[in-house]
Amino acid sequence: MPTATEAPFLVPAFDGAEPLPVEDGTTHVLKNMNQDASAFRTVEYTIPPGWETGGVYIGKKLGRAGEVAISFWTPPGVYSDPCRRTANLSPIDLAVHTHDGGGGLILLGYPRIGLSAQDGRAATEPRSLIVDDPSEAGGTIALRLELTVPADLDPASCDDGVYVAWPGASPGDRPNDNHVAGQTDIIYMVDVDHGPIVIDASFRPESSPEDIEELYSVLGSIVMDRY
Repeated sequence: MPTATEAPFLVPAFDGAEPLPVEDGTTHVLKNMNQDASAFRTVEYTIPPGWETGGVYIGKKLGRAGEVAISFWTPPGVYSDPCRRTANLSPIDLAVHTHDGGGGLILLGYPRIGLSAQDGRAATEPRSLIVDDPSEAGGTIALRLELTVPADLDPASCDDGVYVAWPGASPGDRPNDNHVAGQTDIIYMVDVDHGPIVIDASFRPESSPEDIEELYSVLGSIVMDRY
């Protein structure tokens, strides 16, 4: 766990292009069945025509070279090394944080914990953004990271032949195990009580620019309902 000697990190606002929401898609509502892990009521998202739903991963070309996918999680922590995993989880990046007078995120454990510190994985410096939330004036703040799986990784060489970023919320739940070499994951950690909801939007080296743009639009369609 982080100590008081670590310098607080005031998270800058994300200054990239804001994703535009899906047009003429199908809207789905994810109900939170585990309020003890993460305190929110629902997450609404819209997917374009041709996307698949029904499992942990929602996306296009699922399981194939050009896959794009999005998934929603309330993990108890993350693996320090997704390839060589132990039972000792690292706290998630938002586990120890506070806010400044304007509501901005201040991380107290960065970059020593969480996804920012995963072994062998390239991570961007965290940024903050606002997720639409009609139950919260001004929306709900989230932490944004981009992570890359090593391009020379052979997942078959990892424990149990799979690269896993974090476990499922409960024993027996499917973990975050949908990774290939060179994959990029855009992570939103939405700051809600108890623990964040983690949104993982991923694309692969072979994913087309058009499909990646659709993935961004799904991110742009997300609406939280905390209360």
